[in-house]
Amino acid sequence: MLKKIILSGVAAVISMAWIVSAEAGGIAYVDVKSSVENARAYQNGIKHLEALKAQKLKELRALKTKIDQAEKDILGQSMAMSPERLSQKQSELKELRKSAARKQQDAQEELVAEKNRLDQKVVGDFYKVVRAYGKKKGYDLILPKSNMIYASPALDVTADITKILDQKK
Repeated sequence: MLKKIILSGVAAVISMAWIVSAEAGGIAYVDVKSSVENARAYQNGIKHLEALKAQKLKELRALKTKIDQAEKDILGQSMAMSPERLSQKQSELKELRKSAARKQQDAQEELVAEKNRLDQKVVGDFYKVVRAYGKKKGYDLILPKSNMIYASPALDVTADITKILDQKK
């Protein structure tokens, strides 16, 4: 019984130390996903990616239209063409299809690479801002929200971090 009382007392002291430390500005948390996704630089990067995607889709649609037209031409004129000419047209169509597949793969790889660059840049800036913010405000520990079961909303510094990210050029 005495052992339980002592353990309860120790747990209470540790809990109080945690609370006092947090209130003194020693502990905070940040919602990484929210802060990064709401940062102006990330939003602008996503708009750029969407524009790039639209451009690539337009190019691929134009190429598909060209392929469809070539198929139509071959089907419509195959009876009137010599076997050599038909073979040439089919070969051209095959090359068009290969080219379209390459362009589609290249476009997809370019979009993934651009997204990765954006993520690396914004997340890198995010961590620099969090470190500087923690030092400036005297925090001993700033945790990501995703690793927490519960924390008081008073400890959330997400809005401050996002604001600083938006001020960063």
